[in-house]
Amino acid sequence: MKIAIGTTSSPKVAGVQEAVAVCPYFKDIRDTIEYVLEKVPSDVSDMPLSLEVTLEWARNRAMNLRKKWIEADFYVGIEGGVWSVLDKKVLGGTIYIMNKAGEGHFGISQVMEVPSLIEKMLYEEGKELWPVMEALKWSVHSRSEEGSMGAWSDNMLVRKDEFSLAFKAAIAPFYNEYYRL
Repeated sequence: MKIAIGTTSSPKVAGVQEAVAVCPYFKDIRDTIEYVLEKVPSDVSDMPLSLEVTLEWARNRAMNLRKKWIEADFYVGIEGGVWSVLDKKVLGGTIYIMNKAGEGHFGISQVMEVPSLIEKMLYEEGKELWPVMEALKWSVHSRSEEGSMGAWSDNMLVRKDEFSLAFKAAIAPFYNEYYRL
């Protein structure tokens, strides 16, 4: 089996690989899975600030990856973003998985509330998350292994966790019988 992933970001790839390692659907073929990593465009803004845009970005990456690769069983588009939930802003990860037949499903990770100062810098000043984290001299770059979620949770939740959970949610509809009822 070949899984094409639309990024070369090590925490995002590690999240997918961690999910595959425990996924019951791949139990008998785990050792034979080939991963193809390719950075592909998202066709939307640099800093997704809504759930819809974050999901769109992930789907666009999977679709752009599928256009680029002829042979893969699954095409995985991955993106993190910040979006509104009630009166809060939250950070979370999304994945869109498309099979070679064109069927696709979304998965969304756990979310974590964005600190108010960072929310202001993103929404009112129009900045991207990683330069904000660097400007605040946090010990962690938002695109590092730990990411912003790691900085804000004292590393109880890191970037890999976001994408591992999102992958598990997105892969289930391809195999689970409830999606065939």
